Amino acid sequence: MEFSQLRYFEAVARLGNVTKAAHEQHIAQPSMSKALQALEQEVGVQLFDRVGRGVELSDAGALLLPYARRVLAEIQAARQALQARADLTVGHVSLGVTPTVGTRLIPQALATFNRRYQGIQLELHEAGASELVELLNAGVVDLAIVSALVHGVESTTLLSEPLVVVVSQQHRFAQRQSVLASELRDEGFIVFPQGYELRNYTLQLCEQAGFAPRIVLDGGEMDTVVSLVAAGLGVAVVPQLAIDQRIGLHALAIADGGLQRTLRLIRHSQRQPSPAAAALYRVLHEWVSQHYAQASIG
Repeated sequence: MEFSQLRYFEAVARLGNVTKAAHEQHIAQPSMSKALQALEQEVGVQLFDRVGRGVELSDAGALLLPYARRVLAEIQAARQALQARADLTVGHVSLGVTPTVGTRLIPQALATFNRRYQGIQLELHEAGASELVELLNAGVVDLAIVSALVHGVESTTLLSEPLVVVVSQQHRFAQRQSVLASELRDEGFIVFPQGYELRNYTLQLCEQAGFAPRIVLDGGEMDTVVSLVAAGLGVAVVPQLAIDQRIGLHALAIADGGLQRTLRLIRHSQRQPSPAAAALYRVLHEWVSQHYAQASIG
């Protein structure tokens, strides 16, 4: 059975007249009659009895009618759902972020998105860059914000920010504005877990300065790491974004490191983004460009 055949059948059953039904459905009367005949041939029964100048449903037609109406209603509901998805009145989008981004960069951006598209459900995943890429490839998240340069994805730059060394306010470097990487040789380092780009940046900085870091604590999310630094446990390499208005910390520029973290918004290159994902993609770029106009944080 074809959708058009069921639609014509329902119209004739409702109006009791082929000519009126053809007019309603914007089709020539002979074409409608031909479509109904084809439907009767397919189901193997007569669906209408011709009575006077009109038509009436046969017993078989009366049996088919409620099924036809349910099919037509489901198709209409599907069309409405797809239109609502396209209009962004309903939908779902999942975003993956690293912890610093989740707590410092995107809260206001997501609030902006929610005010603009209140029918879209947001889902957030926080993890390290390598896990976020896995989630993106698996289709668990639609978009992700990572600092790693990832191959095989569609990627655009959101912003770049300097990496700094943070120490407690009681640290011997707390009165200085910058430090050479080599001066950190005797410090105890707090490093991020495996899979986090900040861990790689820390190891890279120490290696370039000619020493292996003395790790006093391995693992911990951003809030935990900076709190441990403030308590005097050790030093850490973090993005400037992570320490905005933090109490008990002092940030030191790395005079000879020149390390920067570039945050990239990525999506799968072989999957068509949903309207909701495309809208979030636009809002994130828009919000970051408005609030970090120089594409850097300092």
